[in-house]
Amino acid sequence: MRTTVDENKKFAAFIADKLNKSSSKIVVCLPQKGVSALDASEKPFYDPEATGTLLNELQRLIQINEDRQVKTYPYHINDPEFAKALADSFMEICSKNPTDSSLPQVASCESSQDLRKGHDYNVSSSSCGTLTYSPSNFPDARPETLQRTQGILQQLRDQISKGLPIVGAGAGTGISAKFEEAGGVDLIVLYNSGRFRMAGRGSLAGLLPFADANAIVLEMANEVLPVVKAVPVLAGVCGTDPFRRMDYFLKQLESIGFSGVQNFPTVGLFDGNFRQNLEETGMGYGLEVQMIAKAHKMGFLTTPYAFNTNEAVEMAKAGADIIVAHMGLTTSGSIGAKTAVSLEESVLRVQAIADAAHAINPNVIVLCHGGPISGPSEAEFILKRTKGVHGFYGASSMERLPVEQAITSTVQQYKSISIK
Repeated sequence: MRTTVDENKKFAAFIADKLNKSSSKIVVCLPQKGVSALDASEKPFYDPEATGTLLNELQRLIQINEDRQVKTYPYHINDPEFAKALADSFMEICSKNPTDSSLPQVASCESSQDLRKGHDYNVSSSSCGTLTYSPSNFPDARPETLQRTQGILQQLRDQISKGLPIVGAGAGTGISAKFEEAGGVDLIVLYNSGRFRMAGRGSLAGLLPFADANAIVLEMANEVLPVVKAVPVLAGVCGTDPFRRMDYFLKQLESIGFSGVQNFPTVGLFDGNFRQNLEETGMGYGLEVQMIAKAHKMGFLTTPYAFNTNEAVEMAKAGADIIVAHMGLTTSGSIGAKTAVSLEESVLRVQAIADAAHAINPNVIVLCHGGPISGPSEAEFILKRTKGVHGFYGASSMERLPVEQAITSTVQQYKSISIK
């Protein structure tokens, strides 16, 4: 049914009232030739008087200020020119505050320029000598995804400014995720090794051909996402998977409700001839960097693992929001590694990775993970002795070790009961 002039006046008043109460930046784009496929010229609901009333009333009632604008265009709502005008208005809103701390920035120091050589950055220069990302760095982003990511990053940076560490956790089951959230965790990541850990196997099972890593993450989403209420949940993505069209897989993760991605399983845990052979045969770390770059352009939160300074540089160039300095397989517990670098050596390695990442993007968040950093005291040891490292990410240390200790202790207490 075609709306009348009087009805459109009421609609305009209702819309304007909502917009006038909003504190967000708004650009209202009005197509003068019609707002529906059915009210275009020669269509069944063509009524220029009713349509004109709606548009004129909106222009009259919407209160214009610095953050609320109204623009009219001589197009129909379905014209390509109007679609372009919408996109231009959105980009204008996003670029009004290009130095917002929620957008990553790139330092313009000489060492950073050297590191950026050969990489295509779409950045603009400011008078203060800082190169700042523009919204065009997110060409494939849905507005709601980009807004969510920037909100998460702002919360994390506010926390850092208060001297509080960022804590991320891996979850292999719904109950792990549920009580990680209850404990105040900042980020939760799902990946296939969590499933193996909670099945009593070592984390490296996630790197072997026991199951489809990316398919497991999709299965785990059904278990975990419904029980996590507010904490961002990220997907561990096998970026080297030759049987996934990564663009489509990332969109699938976005549609399910994941807030971001991490590169796991990762070839970074391999070394020696085997790692070299993987790199030589097109299954190397570079594919993981490409996956992170694609996710970044989609507006996803990206939190990749980096195992050395070169990988930290590449991930920072790809637009990583958080870089996790990985010290290898976590030690301790019944199925933990027995061989690892020392805590003292980890301090040096974590610092080197942080410095390399910050040379590319001074605002990137850096966390530490793995190896001998197997508990709160070890994490504190690293954080107290490094600069520019903002927290800890735990997987085995967050769900496997606590479960091992709690169940063992509880059973022992029951067994200590005397029945005589």
